[in-house]
Amino acid sequence: MTIEDITAMSELVGMIGVIASLVFVGLQVRQNTIAVRAQVHQDITNSYLAVAETLTSHASAFASGIAATPESFAALSDEDKLIYFGVIFGFFKHFENMHSQFERGLIDRDSWLAWSEHILMYYRQPGVQIWWALRGPAFSPRFRAFLATSPAPKVKSMVDVMRGS
Repeated sequence: MTIEDITAMSELVGMIGVIASLVFVGLQVRQNTIAVRAQVHQDITNSYLAVAETLTSHASAFASGIAATPESFAALSDEDKLIYFGVIFGFFKHFENMHSQFERGLIDRDSWLAWSEHILMYYRQPGVQIWWALRGPAFSPRFRAFLATSPAPKVKSMVDVMRGS
């Protein structure tokens, strides 16, 4: 065996080592992506539960707020308006975060489609539209565009559910 043969074999072994390292790194990146997506899913669930807890702690003000007409909204007490604005703002910031995570590819399409029905169901409520006209600019342009251009949800509205319709 000549020096050239040994050099060629060394280069081949080195090349195989580099390829093996790249495959290993690729597998690690894939595993990390799966773990990140799972963590995002868990974080979204936990965040929603926290928002839902706030919502249920102020159920009367929230229910009055989402079902409000301009007249009934004006008749709400300042305290109920303040509670409603705080709760619905937190709710929609949660939704905005979800939209952002979906756009970044961290939420799968099927999960997003289910969540977006929920988001749009709330967005279409009369009292939410009153609030949105006042606070919509506090949200990202892309989230606002999503809400404005999405079709009506397929799920029954909360107002209809509360009214027994």
